[in-house]
Amino acid sequence: MSVQMDDRNQGFRTGLGHDIHRLVPGKRLVLAGVDIPSDVGFDTHSDGDVLSHALVDALAGAIADGDLGTHFPENDPDAQEARSLGFVEQFAEHVARAGYVVANVDCFVVLGTVRLRPHIEAMRANIAAALQLDLAKVSVKARSNDGIGPEGEGTACVAWANVLVYAVRA
Repeated sequence: MSVQMDDRNQGFRTGLGHDIHRLVPGKRLVLAGVDIPSDVGFDTHSDGDVLSHALVDALAGAIADGDLGTHFPENDPDAQEARSLGFVEQFAEHVARAGYVVANVDCFVVLGTVRLRPHIEAMRANIAAALQLDLAKVSVKARSNDGIGPEGEGTACVAWANVLVYAVRA
């Protein structure tokens, strides 16, 4: 069966985001706006929240509009010590102004030395609130990498995000 492409078929778009940051002793570990108890955290210009950063990149990719650095550059004084979940909230408004609605979000975090499972529901809730989505449309998963690589060894944390958006403009 062949599918005839017209404007009705062009309304769905996906975006993929990725971020990784080194972990250092004595810094905060924040994922999707949730402070995770840990001896290590991100040493970056904002709070370093790799999950929120990956999510902004995924949203930007879905609407073909740059990436995190395009909209929230590191050299912007307003981004210094910024709450990265705020970037997600701001970019969600940008996505809406561009004529799109977020349909669902699927995220994945890898960090081997800190148990993330107890914080998954809070991460999901924060993302849902930031995107004004029903909680059932937000997935967050975490893995340890079984001690393999910098993520498994606890010297880095990586996140991926995938989003589906659809057009609401005529």
